[in-house]
Amino acid sequence: MTTAHPPVPPAGGLPYDADFALDPPLALTQTRTRRLVLRWIWTSTAFLGIAGVLGLLLRLGQAEFISLDGNLWYAIMTAHGLGAFIAWAGFFLMGISWWVLFKCGFPIRSFILPELTYWTMVIGVLGIVVTTLLGGFGGSWVFLYPLAFNSSGQWSDLVTGVFSASVLLAGVSILAYCAGVLHTVISPALKAEKDTLGQRIGLAFGFGLLWPSRFKTKRGVEPYPVLPLAVNALDMFLATLPFALLLVFQIIQSADSGFSINTLLAGNLLWAFGHPVVYLLLFPAAATYYYLIPRYAGRPLVAGRAVAVSWLIALTFNLFVWAHHLYMNYPDGNDVQETLGTIMQPTTYALVLPSAMSLFSLAATIWRSDFQWNAASKFLIAGAISWLVAGLQGIINATSAFQDTLHNTLWVVGHFHNMAFLNMGLLIFGAMYAFLPELTGRPHFNERLGSWHLWGTVIGAYGWVVCQMWQGLDGAPRRWSRLPETYMDLTRLSLVFLAILVIAQIIFLVNLYTTLRRSPFDDPSVRQGPEVKQ
Repeated sequence: MTTAHPPVPPAGGLPYDADFALDPPLALTQTRTRRLVLRWIWTSTAFLGIAGVLGLLLRLGQAEFISLDGNLWYAIMTAHGLGAFIAWAGFFLMGISWWVLFKCGFPIRSFILPELTYWTMVIGVLGIVVTTLLGGFGGSWVFLYPLAFNSSGQWSDLVTGVFSASVLLAGVSILAYCAGVLHTVISPALKAEKDTLGQRIGLAFGFGLLWPSRFKTKRGVEPYPVLPLAVNALDMFLATLPFALLLVFQIIQSADSGFSINTLLAGNLLWAFGHPVVYLLLFPAAATYYYLIPRYAGRPLVAGRAVAVSWLIALTFNLFVWAHHLYMNYPDGNDVQETLGTIMQPTTYALVLPSAMSLFSLAATIWRSDFQWNAASKFLIAGAISWLVAGLQGIINATSAFQDTLHNTLWVVGHFHNMAFLNMGLLIFGAMYAFLPELTGRPHFNERLGSWHLWGTVIGAYGWVVCQMWQGLDGAPRRWSRLPETYMDLTRLSLVFLAILVIAQIIFLVNLYTTLRRSPFDDPSVRQGPEVKQ
């Protein structure tokens, strides 16, 4: 296939993995990056196992197959929510970002920030596990203020303080990650013709696509995966700061019971982070799609100025969508509620554009290409479809008129799992199938087992999610350890799908084990993956 594009490797990056005769400093960086990313993968996968078991216990308790003390159920719910969303999905995608950047020609400039990111997250997650499962903290992953200090004797204020400090460490991890990504992307690797800080910043955020005459790069084609990673790093750095302030306030209050803050202020500080944190997962996932889909399509990403504009919109509006979580904080007809609905609905809808443009770009790249179907690419496509499905659900959730029906129901829980597990989760599995052979130098995975893993995951997870959303539409409340009897049939039916999901993950672990125990070999095609055709 011939194209009008200049010869470029996947996603406009440098084919480091195709050339093992690297300069010594770069070869050392490559080796250290591989080891760092692999450590990230194994740690986040262990967190998935723990969070998955906890999630299964929650549903077994609701189905009354096992008996769980009421507060223990809420403590497990808190650990599961933070463990699955941040410690597995968020942590994995933060880690894989370093490899995507390296493959695009952006080696880590200093390993201090990535190492700080790793260790503060691990220590923070361990603190969360201890304070929930042993200390009994059951305030949920959002711990709406001042709930954490009104436990009815189920946990102490000291536990609240230690829990807040543990979550604060996870926040420090996010801040270090964001700083590390910005330090990496705003670098000489951009090859700006005018190598100034302003030119680098502009190129990192896609200005070279919008104003190519003013922001010129010697690379010829800007690496598209850099755009979502740069936007995510800046947005999440800013969004994490108010959340960190709330956690500091909670730590102070745990030591001094006379200290308190305004409840609405606390809600705003929480959700200033609590909604953008979704994009801590989604934006690195988009970057991974931007890198991997061209590999399997055998052609450069079909993108351009519209994609750059959509990411600039994301950069702007992502910081102003938190208040759609506060619709129910005010009575119907209240002027503040109406103002929130007027401002927050279009702001939230604007954030659909990066997802819509990304999906259109990925589809155009695949269209009429010689697309390579294997375990990795199948997971990627399944995840992209779920991205669309979850995005449409998000538009419904952001519409204030639906809040009376959907708020605080299992619909929200189903949507959240649809987005986090069936979108980002499927992308994570696809990234593991794609990257582990080249990270470890081991042969490819068993494709048949990979297909079984895919179908078991899709059928099991969608069956479980649909049961939750169906219950939510019928009014089933979320965050109830015991659901009313009328919802018991669907609760128990969901366990069948959860069993399918668990079996699928066991198949994945077997496939992973048999892959890693084989002897390494030096076939470059295993490390490099499919080439972009020119």
